[in-house]
Amino acid sequence: MALRANTQESPLAAVAAMAAGAIEPDLARLVEKARDRSPDARREVATTVGDLYMGPAASLTETERAIVLDILGLVIRDAERTVRVTLAARLAEDSAVPRALALQLAGDEIEIARPVLLHSDLLGDDDLIDLVRRHATPHQLAIAARRVVSPPVGDALVGTGDAAVAAVLVRNAGARLSPGAVSILAEAAQRSADLGEPLLQRPELTPELAARLYWFVSVEFRRSLLRRFPIPADQLDRALQGTVQRLIDSSRRGLGPEHVMLADRLHAAGSIDAAVLIQVLRVGRFELFAMLFGRLAGLPPQTIAQTISDPGGEGLALACRALEIDKGHFASIFLMARGARRGEQVVDPRELTRVLSFFDRVPVERAKAVLAAWRDNPSQRPFGRRSEGA
Repeated sequence: MALRANTQESPLAAVAAMAAGAIEPDLARLVEKARDRSPDARREVATTVGDLYMGPAASLTETERAIVLDILGLVIRDAERTVRVTLAARLAEDSAVPRALALQLAGDEIEIARPVLLHSDLLGDDDLIDLVRRHATPHQLAIAARRVVSPPVGDALVGTGDAAVAAVLVRNAGARLSPGAVSILAEAAQRSADLGEPLLQRPELTPELAARLYWFVSVEFRRSLLRRFPIPADQLDRALQGTVQRLIDSSRRGLGPEHVMLADRLHAAGSIDAAVLIQVLRVGRFELFAMLFGRLAGLPPQTIAQTISDPGGEGLALACRALEIDKGHFASIFLMARGARRGEQVVDPRELTRVLSFFDRVPVERAKAVLAAWRDNPSQRPFGRRSEGA
């Protein structure tokens, strides 16, 4: 057991008293040298103590090892950075190191703390949670990568809201995640490509959360997910509808960065389709519709706004034709998108007949070519009445 200095007297005096008559003369002189508080002396003592304790020729008795560790605890705070880096790396996996010394090193700057945070078994859950709360991302990343991360520590790491920390934690096979942490990570995964697919491989994932994540991952991972969880198609559809509804509800006060990220994730996974667009239009979220439709068409918001406001609707028809949206869905989109126009929002039946006729006449390949040209040069407006003969 490591010896502890008496807090009622000088720590070095206490160590010297404990060492008297119990150690070799060289170690006794080291105790005396540690009284010198100059940087050079502290560096020399720290280096010598490290060599005594961890060196290949070390053959200390239990008492001597305890005294060496006490000296180290007293001088390491004043040792220069390079010395602390070396000692932390040497002591990180030593279970005989006093817990106070391990904590001291774990709370140091990250280059010193990292090996202790990663490997020391002396740090308990309470210690690690406190370190997560008191330190920034670099310390949190190291804790997230430990060989074993308990559910309480995982909760603290997830609670930081740091996407990089979450990405390391979710990939750590030695981490055990609580249901609450998995639920939070599943929500975050809808906005972060770094979380969705690794989270699908976690043993703690439930079928309900898997259904929500289904719409945010690649086709390959969807197949893998369905092999693990045979989720019915109607449950997957409800999960997508629920996601879109949450997006609708959260956009009532306008669109923010979180809505942009979610739209990007849905688009990257190929989950924006006519049904999603119609769900958004049905509740009059025209700005959200424009953002989602813009992602699907590959066009900027201003161009999409112009397309929606075209009096004849040919631009919208041509874009929907290029995206291979069927005629029935296009008719619904066209009729509800009129609500975004100023003034009269009631569609003349003759206007609907005319635009549906136009939709039928435009070959899909021709529509795709026009849309591609518009993506290359959005300032040009190939849509409109002059596209009637497209």
